[in-house]
Amino acid sequence: MALDIQAVEQLIKEIELTDPIDWGMLNIDEDDATRLIALSVVEHYEQNIRPMSESEREYIFVASLAKLTLENFVLNLKLAKATGKAG
Repeated sequence: MALDIQAVEQLIKEIELTDPIDWGMLNIDEDDATRLIALSVVEHYEQNIRPMSESEREYIFVASLAKLTLENFVLNLKLAKATGKAG
């Protein structure tokens, strides 16, 4: 069964409520960006990750989450430094 794109988009928006992205400096529509990324990730999942074993998928999910968290951490440090808010 394929994933429901609208459900994925809604989950992204719910996560966004607790960890918002600052869209202010970007010239892109938030809903369009969310839809594009959701479509891309779901397509990648269906083609490459779903066929894996459950154990392999768990490692992929945890590693992906850790990588995204690391990227977010570094980006926030760079932004803080650029705006003079770094300690």
